[in-house]
Amino acid sequence: MKLATVVVLFYPDVSVADNIASYAKQSDFLYVWDNTPGRSSDAFYAALESNEALAHHTHVKYLHFQQNNMGLAFAYNRAIEEAEKDSATHLMTMDQDSCFEEFSVFIHTIEHNEVERAGMFVPPLNQSNVDGNKEVTWAAQSGCVFDMELIRNVGMFREDFFIGMVDVEMQLRAQAAGYKMIQVGGCNLVHHVGSGRIVTFLGKNIEISDYGPLRHYYDSRNRILMWKEFPDDFDIRGKIKHYFGRLKVMVKILLFEKAKAKKIGAILRGTWNGLLGRTKPY
Repeated sequence: MKLATVVVLFYPDVSVADNIASYAKQSDFLYVWDNTPGRSSDAFYAALESNEALAHHTHVKYLHFQQNNMGLAFAYNRAIEEAEKDSATHLMTMDQDSCFEEFSVFIHTIEHNEVERAGMFVPPLNQSNVDGNKEVTWAAQSGCVFDMELIRNVGMFREDFFIGMVDVEMQLRAQAAGYKMIQVGGCNLVHHVGSGRIVTFLGKNIEISDYGPLRHYYDSRNRILMWKEFPDDFDIRGKIKHYFGRLKVMVKILLFEKAKAKKIGAILRGTWNGLLGRTKPY
């Protein structure tokens, strides 16, 4: 097994260097894709360079595309191209806000896998007490390991999805082709949503995402596009839940967030384009 790992950055703070260190040593190749327009801060890169786990890593590549945020799928696909050049057998996609606990257990299990057609492996998310391995149908993108043979057979990530549902679409496409996704016990992925915050309203704590209009647009559009791509995987209850979820998000935006008109407009426009089957960018 030769593991290539790609972590995508977007305005990271210096603590992200420690997150990367939690899996860097046991990644044969590490691709740091900087999606921050211009470049991430000098302080962040200084933290990376001074981190012991990264200082002596001989196969680190820093990748960037001009001045623009190109989205997750674009970054992942460029990492796939690098992984092919490096003859990697597996690719792991990581979010900057994630770090591993017991990463060695995760890797050892993948290396000694005996499940036929297991092409994807994921850790439990924010659950440190999960034992044993089990088949699952979807998981968060961060910490997901893909067999490179799977990618060659089912294709790369959908770049027109940009950021929203990039993970689930790929996972469902792979399962439609007969591949299995295995959740590995004995390890844990600690993930924090970087923009999230808690507000108190009428005596209750409410989680606010503070996502920008771009994220709201693709989340709203791509889920509906995915229903059309995989009609057998989404029932009417899930679709109703999605629409009520969008309404709930809009109420939170009206009560607690800035740029209200832009964000709500993005949700409505994304929903409309999704219903029409259009892949117009934001």
